[in-house]
Amino acid sequence: MSDRARSACIAVMGVGMAAVAVALLLGPLGDVRAQGQEMPWWVLVPLFAAAELVVVHVQVRRESLSISMAEVPLVLGLAFAAPHELVLASLLGSLVGLLHRRQLGLKLLLNLGLFALEAALAATVYHALAGGADPVSARGAVAALVTVVATDLVSAALLTAVIGVRVGELDGEVLREAVTTGLAAALATASVGLLVVLLVRTEPLGLLPLVVVLAVLALASRAVTSLSRGTARLELLHRFARAVEAESGVDPVSAAALREARDALGADRALLVTAGPDGAETGRLVLGDDGAVRRAEPGPGAWWAPALAGRDVVADGGLDGLAAPLRAEGRVVGALVLEGRPHHLGAWTGDDRGLMRSLAGHAAVRLHNAHLLDAVRAEAEAAEHLALHDPLTGLANRRGALRAVEARLAERPCAAVLMVDVEGFTDVNDALGHDTGDALLREVARRLVDAVGRADHVARLGNDELAVLLPGATSTEHALLLAREVLERVPGPFRREHMTLDVRVCAGLAVAVEAGVDAPTLLQRADTALYAAKRERTGLRVWDAVDAVGSTRRLALLGDLRRSIAADELAVHYQPKVDPGTGRATGVEALVRWHHPEHGRVVPDEFIPLAEQSGLIAPLTTLVLRTALRDCARWRRCRPDLTVAVNLSARSLLDPGLPEQVADALAEVGLPGRALVLEITETAVMTDLDRALRVLHALRRLGAQLSVDDFGTGQSSLAYLTRLPVDEMKIDRSFVAAMAASSSDAAVVRTAVDLGHVLGLSVVAEGVEDAGTLEALADLGCDAVQGYHLGRPMPAEELAAWLARQVPAPRRGEPDVAPVPRRQ
Repeated sequence: MSDRARSACIAVMGVGMAAVAVALLLGPLGDVRAQGQEMPWWVLVPLFAAAELVVVHVQVRRESLSISMAEVPLVLGLAFAAPHELVLASLLGSLVGLLHRRQLGLKLLLNLGLFALEAALAATVYHALAGGADPVSARGAVAALVTVVATDLVSAALLTAVIGVRVGELDGEVLREAVTTGLAAALATASVGLLVVLLVRTEPLGLLPLVVVLAVLALASRAVTSLSRGTARLELLHRFARAVEAESGVDPVSAAALREARDALGADRALLVTAGPDGAETGRLVLGDDGAVRRAEPGPGAWWAPALAGRDVVADGGLDGLAAPLRAEGRVVGALVLEGRPHHLGAWTGDDRGLMRSLAGHAAVRLHNAHLLDAVRAEAEAAEHLALHDPLTGLANRRGALRAVEARLAERPCAAVLMVDVEGFTDVNDALGHDTGDALLREVARRLVDAVGRADHVARLGNDELAVLLPGATSTEHALLLAREVLERVPGPFRREHMTLDVRVCAGLAVAVEAGVDAPTLLQRADTALYAAKRERTGLRVWDAVDAVGSTRRLALLGDLRRSIAADELAVHYQPKVDPGTGRATGVEALVRWHHPEHGRVVPDEFIPLAEQSGLIAPLTTLVLRTALRDCARWRRCRPDLTVAVNLSARSLLDPGLPEQVADALAEVGLPGRALVLEITETAVMTDLDRALRVLHALRRLGAQLSVDDFGTGQSSLAYLTRLPVDEMKIDRSFVAAMAASSSDAAVVRTAVDLGHVLGLSVVAEGVEDAGTLEALADLGCDAVQGYHLGRPMPAEELAAWLARQVPAPRRGEPDVAPVPRRQ
């Protein structure tokens, strides 16, 4: 049914109720006369008007209880006026009240018809039951009370029917609520009316104190109602603010704001309208019946358009629409809009409009913050995507490949990686240009993706090398079978600009079948196998065939390392960590060094994996830890705030005896736990997250600070960082070193600094190689930096001299002392 049809139906109902009233007056009530002359009928007119004007509304969210004194003049009319006089007085008095409340048109017609019917029906029932009995007799009093109940029931049923026509659906719950909430109040006011009738008959002067008492009660009731409304509005504001603050993101905040505003002001519908800088509507967020918001396109000629210009809007006399502007950063960014209001709640008042403005103000601030948060999240996601994907192929890059392999290893210890190289790629680039070379790489990447069926299992590691994570491999033999199936799908002709190229690849395969192999190691093994395949032109090689564990050098180094650790022959060097704002050293990182008597300097990347694989990592960690704490205790006599950082390997982090070992080392030199920073890698933690967390919490109880090293290169960067009990995060040097040349790396660093500070962590940047990078990190608010520009790793004695040469508050962008001469 259309709105016009509904309005016509309601008009017919109003006229019909008036017609029934006339029929009752001309029929059963035609010969009924007034029973007494104590009160002229026109006195009822101001009483009906006052009853219509003095109505106490008690609203609880979208429900309202209205208490009126209309039964008092009704009972007086039944006792002292003829039926037609009662109907006339009811119409005239109610008309005054309705006009004062500015109810015109269809509402006026409907209410006058209803009041006429109520008065005529009440006279009919009363005179039928009373049978001419004295109004103050028991029969007359009972007849009056029954009449009030019957009239109230009929009135509730008619109003329910009108509301059903208005909303298009009859709801029995509406009738039940109307009867239960209004019947008790009607009986109470009818009893007051009987008391007035009794006083008029027996002691008219007794009306004066009754009138005074009723007037005082009415005024007090209105004052209490006004006060309670104010308190209720404050509670609504608090509830609204609490509801929107509990959400994050534009859509959840919008849903909470719309839901609370709709319920607080008793509306049927709620929506948020967004506006552009020119004030034009750009979109709508509409609250659905399920509590979720859906987006809608702008529409022409909306009644709330003035709200987008900064003005409050009330549509259709205040009953059908209410809108308030949303302001942020000095301009109108949209509007909060409510539409439809149940008839029993009446029109929106000035207080309602004030509450609407307050809700709109709260909503605007929270939505603005939600927009900013979404923007930061989108920027972080975009920066992370750039950092993890290759722009040429759209596949994962080396960092993304590491994450994929780590995720696989976290699920099960068995994983296989196939490293693929495009043969003749350099010749294609040189002869046909980089465009053709790029197209060839994209084609090979597509064929690999088709072969494994998942794009997230293929990555481009650099130049013409691609890696494939083989899903479902359960053994070396099974992985070799899968690798051959994949490689069979790659070769074939590649057509480019009237030229056909023969695509050929070679590959190296590495399989992790035991626990303890991490993603970097697996990729390195596959790369080693690929190098062997290219050197020997075998097409495919398995890492097991080129494993260097049994080589003479490796075996010799392993034995020498064991003897050097036992003889305390390894050295510990220290690289300072500096506050970029003041240039003062806040701590140092301990780095182990090994000078072999035969091979000279052995790099840590060579002997530390040996220590981890051979079980020597525990004594090596003990050596570094005790040496670092002993040196730190000596420096802290002059620099009591200096800290020393020691790196923990995956095996050390999973050792349940590590916390006791750290406690003994601290007690031995008399240092508090906060002087020690233990650096862990995301890869090490993810090897066995639950065991690692138990060890980390035990270390934290000692007072030691925990730092996440190489942040951004592991799978836990965003998903697991909040679970780790860490105090500091170190941004990987690969991002920092490329800040000046790569906008994506600069974005990753900026996002990492912001994320760390949001999580309450201190942020350290590694790999600072020049003054420009140092200044950029200071501008980003980085807490500490380290790198060759500030100081290379140096022995304890040189570091002590370096610290002594520091001066306070150096110029930002320059180290506070001349850099230490480079050490080879």
